[in-house]
Amino acid sequence: MKHGSLLHLTQSVKDRILPERFLGRQVGKYRVIRLLGSGAFAWVYEAVDQDLEIPVALKILRPEFAGELEAEARFRKEAATAARLRHPNIVTVRDVGRIDGASFVAMDLLPLSLARRLELMPRLPEHEVVRIGLDVAAALAIAHAGGVVHRDIKPDNILIGTHGEAVVADFGLARALDGNAGRSGAQQVTGTPHYFSPEQARGLEVDGRSDLYSLGVTLFRAATGRLPFEGDDWYAVARMHVDTPPPSARSLEPGVTEAFDSVVGRLLQKAPADRFSSALAVVDALAALPSAPSPRSTNSTSPTPNETVIAFPVVSAPVASLRLPKMLAITALGAVMLAVATWAVARRSPLSGVIDSRSTSPIATAAESLAVAPRDSATTARRDSTEKLARADTINAASAIAARPRNLVRQKSEAIVRTQLTISAPELAMMYVDGALVGSGTKVIERPGAARFALRAVIADAPAECATAVRDSVVRLAVGEIRAITLAVRTCLGVSFTIVPRDARIRFESLDGGSSVEVRADTAKAVLLPEGRYEVRATAPRCMEYRGDTLDVRRGASAAELRRNIPMDCR
Repeated sequence: MKHGSLLHLTQSVKDRILPERFLGRQVGKYRVIRLLGSGAFAWVYEAVDQDLEIPVALKILRPEFAGELEAEARFRKEAATAARLRHPNIVTVRDVGRIDGASFVAMDLLPLSLARRLELMPRLPEHEVVRIGLDVAAALAIAHAGGVVHRDIKPDNILIGTHGEAVVADFGLARALDGNAGRSGAQQVTGTPHYFSPEQARGLEVDGRSDLYSLGVTLFRAATGRLPFEGDDWYAVARMHVDTPPPSARSLEPGVTEAFDSVVGRLLQKAPADRFSSALAVVDALAALPSAPSPRSTNSTSPTPNETVIAFPVVSAPVASLRLPKMLAITALGAVMLAVATWAVARRSPLSGVIDSRSTSPIATAAESLAVAPRDSATTARRDSTEKLARADTINAASAIAARPRNLVRQKSEAIVRTQLTISAPELAMMYVDGALVGSGTKVIERPGAARFALRAVIADAPAECATAVRDSVVRLAVGEIRAITLAVRTCLGVSFTIVPRDARIRFESLDGGSSVEVRADTAKAVLLPEGRYEVRATAPRCMEYRGDTLDVRRGASAAELRRNIPMDCR
């Protein structure tokens, strides 16, 4: 085996085993529940803040870096950088500390990442991609005004909140642009190759426009289901970012609008000077797209019954901590938001499709003329003529209504009657209606007339192989029908076991009416089971059948609770 392969295998084994040391343990005031992910420098867990009784994401520096001054300094710098960037679209850092040799950062726990969202739905609707782009651009505007370049914008670092808002996380590669930044940062290649800006790939000095390029790659990926440059060789991919023109998003996904394709194409320009000048300009461009979300739902904290909440980016930051240029930048962003919101409201006004009878009706026009015109014979003649025209219009309209087929009248009355669907799923599941995220828990959706609903419930943090973590359903309702449906989804957890002989068969018999699972001991040492209660059984040639105790597979169970030693009587 090659030396590099051996190192990779060793690291892979460490990633699977070492993180378990913190499961079920107390780290300061945090009780660690489960592992969420593993990075180059840290492990991320779901934990419970026992003082506030709320779930948090707890990032713990990997033990191999404990005591290394540079690694710990970088870890603390990440926390300090993120903590001072206060904005609804930037993850909130709640605590930083060091307990028993473990350096940690506690952050808000959000249910879903854009990366996981794209695993479940490879391509997102354009309006949702634009909304995500608006949120991320607003977050970058604050970061750049604070002198911080993120350097690693990608779907893994964009989280999705409970109302569908995008929240930027992981400023681990960010750097404060202080006086020494230009000398210390040059010739250092940092970031993720598939989302590199050309200047990152070349190891050059970067500014906020590098983040805008990475945002362009992210939006391209979300809208088309493809990356602009793909490959397994990171060096080759990096070279493509430098030398190869990106494809048009419309060439891969014809459903993408020309306006959106134009914005993404500008973000993906090779030269920073050819991109948007700032994140503020990106907000302006995205908000002006026809597919941009309407700001009319920004005053609501929960989704309306039949649409996803749109969190229009609004900037807020401590003024005292910002220099004048930063204050001006934030003020400019607020002005852009206000102008775009005003424009969007005017453009999408509910009254825009209503005909004003005073300005368009011949009767109203004639009445206004009579009110101001002198009473001469010409005016009287015109009035008589208008009155005749009005009477004729009224007679014709009445005749047309009387002649209208009854089925058309019935269709119009049916359109007023609304159908109502109540959908429920476990709190940890995200629910989608016709591909749009509507939240979690229980939602009521109303639509006029007969309706068809394509439903999906997903537990986003479940293992990819967990079939019970996704539930799809299509519901059709007749006019005025009211129905409730529950999307029963469950996550899965790994159950390990030891047994002799190795040709034994182990069966996990569901006690909750779910599916049972059977495996051979010589083909597996663990099995993935949906949440629920199981009876453990085992059979083997020349052995007595084994029926063990009840196994409770549930979220939050410790590794010891999900491990079974199965003794077989083979005398």
